[in-house]
Amino acid sequence: MERNPLIVVSSRLDGVMDKVAQSEKSSSSLVTTWRRAKEADVGNTIVDCHDASVANSIKGEGAYSVTTDLSEVGPNHNYKPPSGLARVAQTVTKFDRFCNHDLIVHLPEHHMEMDPKFLRALMYPLASSEVGMATLVTPIKRAMAEDVPKVSVNWNDERVVYVMPEARVGTISNFSRSIEKLTEGEVYAHVPVFIYRRSALDRVVNIPPSERELDEKIEALRVLDLGYRVEALFVPDVDLTDFEDERAVYD
Repeated sequence: MERNPLIVVSSRLDGVMDKVAQSEKSSSSLVTTWRRAKEADVGNTIVDCHDASVANSIKGEGAYSVTTDLSEVGPNHNYKPPSGLARVAQTVTKFDRFCNHDLIVHLPEHHMEMDPKFLRALMYPLASSEVGMATLVTPIKRAMAEDVPKVSVNWNDERVVYVMPEARVGTISNFSRSIEKLTEGEVYAHVPVFIYRRSALDRVVNIPPSERELDEKIEALRVLDLGYRVEALFVPDVDLTDFEDERAVYD
């Protein structure tokens, strides 16, 4: 079956567009991330906005924008800002009512420096129909906050990512903010960039949070707890500093 991915670049919840280095065309961090996603050349790329001024600005740069109404995203489960899962699902439903796209990539605005080859490589784990979601992991660094979400991974060294030979693919056994709870597999920092099988995304957003999700405040645990296989793609160096304030929205 031919795959048809859709990349959703989500804007910051505060609607603030941080200016980056000035050039002949000054662009926002959102536009920069959108361009990174376009460079990956894996499928259609759209931008999820919740602020009209942001939407108008990125349309002026040539991006296709879908405006999310945060009041429709849900009650937020009482532990985080409007759910990242629910925002993406709402955006995808508005853009693709007839389910033409079977794989959904979620790339938050903060990842201005995301190497496009990481997004191309992220397609690989979903080649198996057993996988409902895949995400990125990177080595833990001392500068990272103690409560940054982490994952335990069991690597499959027989799997080769041809578009990125240095990458590794494995199965995630758990997510947690505490290393002590990750007892099975090697431990890495979680990079909140995701690819979902459309059918899994549509199901997950309609299921209440699991107990572990509420305890850890990590949405990805709901996917695991529903029985889906979740894969990890190792990337060597990703800066998570920009997620200090908003990382709970995306995990």
